[in-house]
Amino acid sequence: MLKTIKKIFYTPVIITFFIVLVSVSFTIISALFFNSDMKGTWRIHFKLEEKDYTHYLTILDNHQFTYSFGGITYDGKYTIDTADKTLNISSSSYGKYNINSNFKYNVTGNAFTGRSISLTNSDNTELPFKQSDDYIPVIKYYSDFKPDENLIGSWLYKDEKQGYNYTFTFYDDGRYEYLCSGSRHIGAYKTDGKNFTYNIVTDGGGVNEENLKFSLENGTLCFIKDDLADVLTKTNDKFSFENEIK
Repeated sequence: MLKTIKKIFYTPVIITFFIVLVSVSFTIISALFFNSDMKGTWRIHFKLEEKDYTHYLTILDNHQFTYSFGGITYDGKYTIDTADKTLNISSSSYGKYNINSNFKYNVTGNAFTGRSISLTNSDNTELPFKQSDDYIPVIKYYSDFKPDENLIGSWLYKDEKQGYNYTFTFYDDGRYEYLCSGSRHIGAYKTDGKNFTYNIVTDGGGVNEENLKFSLENGTLCFIKDDLADVLTKTNDKFSFENEIK
């Protein structure tokens, strides 16, 4: 009688265990071999006029994406039509989404061979991306950098007439972050008390450098070039789509 009770009790448990095991195994196999999810970071490498270029596309949650190269990142929104296998991306400039592109997409490969996506635009140009580690900005630091405690932190500029704003954030390691209208620039800077110099690594590994006069008094930062001045105030808020002037 006891053996019969044990058999009646253990049989459903064993069956349930194997059902769960099969279900979990199927989920793992699907994730490893049949994963068509586009979320994550993808890298494309190409040559143009003897220069090497590497660009990164990162598909985030909440319909956000970033497109990055060198020290530059563009932000925007995307939608995916899985039935039609279409990716739509739109990026922002001065508060308005003015770049709108549609791509046919195809996801191939698996966790063992490496995953890839190809994006094909309207003129049938195919852009092959491979799955990648996260994008890391490329920065060319200044060897003669010295931190200025009065400058370190975030500074906000507002242009009411043009309808946009930007922030500069300066770090004590010689790195800055510039955010404006759907783009982020990360590079290096230095000052000598009167002159301000900063650079950004651009597409193909080039470096653009800018030199400005500046003044810093009573919590106000002023950049001066060609008799034009941008006046910035100290802020605790970095740029975002939400606080951009519309």
